Amino acid sequence: MGSPRISMTSEVVATTEQVSAELKDEVVILSLQTGEYYGLDPIAADIWALIQQPRKVAAVRDALLARYDGVTPDECERQTLALLEEMAQLELVSVLPEAR
Repeated sequence: MGSPRISMTSEVVATTEQVSAELKDEVVILSLQTGEYYGLDPIAADIWALIQQPRKVAAVRDALLARYDGVTPDECERQTLALLEEMAQLELVSVLPEAR
């Protein structure tokens, strides 16, 4: 599962090989490939909602910074990249090819 490295200029989108449901302020995802369930806390659920359509990682970070107080841009960027990398490894997120 060698997914491309994700950067702030990467464009990502939720894969179509999963189903997800909101439960209060959290999200549960079922991978249709593996049959495994994944639970997302409220912040990760916000990221999931943002990437239902293709979106640049920088735009995801900016949306989170606008919504949540008390997090630095560097910390937000680091944690957003880490979560998206993990989701890409689990094949829940696709990294779209960058335009040349």
